[in-house]
Amino acid sequence: MDPISIEKIRAMRKCSSCKRQQMLPTLAIYMVATFVVCLLLTSPVWLPRLCSLMAFFFLTTLPDLAMAFLLSPKCLFVVGNLIVAFLVGESRLAPRGEPASLVNDIHEEHVKRNAATSAKATTAVVTVDHNALVGEVGQGEEEEEEEEEEEEGGEEEELHKRVEDFIARVKKQRRMEDKSFFDTDR
Repeated sequence: MDPISIEKIRAMRKCSSCKRQQMLPTLAIYMVATFVVCLLLTSPVWLPRLCSLMAFFFLTTLPDLAMAFLLSPKCLFVVGNLIVAFLVGESRLAPRGEPASLVNDIHEEHVKRNAATSAKATTAVVTVDHNALVGEVGQGEEEEEEEEEEEEGGEEEELHKRVEDFIARVKKQRRMEDKSFFDTDR
């Protein structure tokens, strides 16, 4: 066979397959149109029954199912938790960029100071015990106690200052919240 006849045969096959492919969508369109026409012609038979079933489903069955689900304890629990999570997320009480809690920081610092003070006291007692004279031991302990009282007085003042700063910050934050609560139009 020569190349020209081979090309003719390929073109004829391609054309016949194109016609088959074009015929399939038109056949589907005709079938759908026929089905719709049949449904419309028989609608007086099935349409009233379908309408009444749909009305029954949407007006009685569906609301009963929805109310049974919405009033179930599990659903109420989930909705309540979602509300709480939303309120906490939108709350301005929780600082966003600051450390977790200033009170915890103050407590940790107080514990560290007490540990450092007790460590100093034990080392002072150990060094005093090595002294030769018993009288010097008693004087050393009295001096240590006086120094500790002075340090504790300074620590108490600093702690008092930090607590007052914390209270001032809380009051300021509450004032800002009250102001933002009444300025809702912004």
